[in-house]
Amino acid sequence: MALDPALPVGRRIQYYRERAGKSRPVLAALLGRSSSWLKQVENGALLPPRLPMLVRIAQHLGIDDISLLTGDVSMPTALYSGVEHASLDSVRRAVDGSPLGLSSGPVPNLDHVAARLANAWRTRMTRGDHRTALAELLPSLVSAASSAVSHPDCADRRRAEVMYASALNLTQMYAAFQGDGNLVWRVAERALATARAAGDAQAIGQACWFLVEAFRKSGQWDSAQSLTEDALRLLDPIRASTPELACAWADMAFHAAITHAVAGEAGEAWGWIDRAAAVAERLPEDFWSAPTSGSRQAVALHSVTVAVELRQTGTALRWARRLPTADVTAVPRRGRHLIEVARAHALRGESGSVAGLLTDAVAVAPETARWNEEARAMVRGLVDGQPSMREAGRRLADSIGMAA
Repeated sequence: MALDPALPVGRRIQYYRERAGKSRPVLAALLGRSSSWLKQVENGALLPPRLPMLVRIAQHLGIDDISLLTGDVSMPTALYSGVEHASLDSVRRAVDGSPLGLSSGPVPNLDHVAARLANAWRTRMTRGDHRTALAELLPSLVSAASSAVSHPDCADRRRAEVMYASALNLTQMYAAFQGDGNLVWRVAERALATARAAGDAQAIGQACWFLVEAFRKSGQWDSAQSLTEDALRLLDPIRASTPELACAWADMAFHAAITHAVAGEAGEAWGWIDRAAAVAERLPEDFWSAPTSGSRQAVALHSVTVAVELRQTGTALRWARRLPTADVTAVPRRGRHLIEVARAHALRGESGSVAGLLTDAVAVAPETARWNEEARAMVRGLVDGQPSMREAGRRLADSIGMAA
């Protein structure tokens, strides 16, 4: 049966769900969402799910082409499974090779581990090819931090645990969007467990930030919001103690804003932006958290994303004008910002602006664009869209390793 091309996404999901013989509660549970959420999606009361969730829905309904759900041009789900970096396996082996018991050999020098960790975070901030650069550093760094935590003669186990959690957070940044979701979950959950063992509030807040990222990217919005609220309660009484703790609280508040925006809850989203901004704008002017991009700049960066998620394109572009891309401190975040602004133009159908911004993003941080799901979706839209933009789309597809 051919569906009406104008049939909304929600009704298409309902049709294929019923055709697959799955009840609404069953599919919702598989997606990590509530039955009421799925009902609102199907009825059009909520905005259509984003691409990662659509891919998951298609997989659970036995659909190998999500155009059946979107009504758009053909988009095989295999396009979005993630391309592995050439060195992913060596990083994976380092993570999985952590000692089960006490480590042996010389006691790792914690000052040396700390210097290597700081260098790895600095490398991640300053390189457009950050995955390739990190692939050279992570295997030995993760192994050294893991050995320090499990060594019986470690002089400061709490410090070692904080560093190991941070190394795992950095590993999540490297591994994200490469198709090995199991690795992402392993490092995210292990980082939080390690930070909790250390009893360090800042490390716990940072690990929560990364685990919330994993929850939201996998469509588990309820879990993302629940963990965000737990972290905010933990950090709230101590957030005035140091800039780092204030930043950790603001980071989680920005998370709350984005999660509400993804769910289409505009009032809650902007309310959390206001609360986060009130704290972030009091941070030192040159303050920048390498793991989370926590800073004064984060207000504009996250406000663009919230506005895009809410389809408020004019608001997104006004926020973008407040922060020139060249002023964004970290190179990968600069590339990501260009992609977020491109998303606003894509919602307006301004393909020329999309192509220009994505070209700039590739020039600034090619490995951000290559492994960014929104960038890949927009490139696919250019390739399959207006004839006048297809050549630009094909050039972009080639530059980020997509088949055009």
